[in-house]
Amino acid sequence: MSAVPQLKLPMYYRIQQTLLEQIQNGQLHHGTLLPSEAELAQQYQVSRITAKRALDELVRQGRAYRQQGRGTFVAQPRIREITGFRSFSEDILARGFTPSSRILDFKEIAPESTIQARLRLPEGEKAILLKRLRLADKEPVAIETAYLPSNLCPGLLQEDLSGNSLYTLLREKYQLIPTWGDAEIEAAPAAKAEARLLNITGGTPVLIARRVTFAANYQAIETVESIYRGDRFTFYTGRQFIE
Repeated sequence: MSAVPQLKLPMYYRIQQTLLEQIQNGQLHHGTLLPSEAELAQQYQVSRITAKRALDELVRQGRAYRQQGRGTFVAQPRIREITGFRSFSEDILARGFTPSSRILDFKEIAPESTIQARLRLPEGEKAILLKRLRLADKEPVAIETAYLPSNLCPGLLQEDLSGNSLYTLLREKYQLIPTWGDAEIEAAPAAKAEARLLNITGGTPVLIARRVTFAANYQAIETVESIYRGDRFTFYTGRQFIE
């Protein structure tokens, strides 16, 4: 709560802050039905307009959501300020969640022309395909498909990447330092196969991030497409250095 005396705060704000504190300290969990406008109005002796504004603020902040005819519920916490540039593990750890992965595909391939161009591979050079379902606190939140030049990371296929950071391995074993990246992000409806993996319904909005990651010498060391659940992520985009 703000240090400003409560008597100077609007009632809708005091109600909204009280509910927010209950969400943050775990009294109100994800999926919990919040008090209705009528219940809040009676409890705090305010108008229903004031009570509605308090709930509106929680919805606007992404801390609650409404279901027609059912009421207002506590939302899952959003994973905020994901850059689209760092590795998933590093981004998720930085936001206070525990990352993990399930390997969906991991093999050497002859890359299609688009991947070959992104990685600046000569004709005939192979790439490693690594497709993973990414989880935050054991909940599926993203599908990540990465391609890396095979000649830069020999033996990578023998590594266990289900619980380890790819970027950490690139730095420590291969002396490949991800330094900067170019990324683009777009919104799209989830395809059925993607929706099944992410535990959402088909057509639900997802965020698709495409990135090429470079070393300091401008050598492309990875290109990746990540499909994120739109209800769990907030992004910042542009070009930036990778910490």
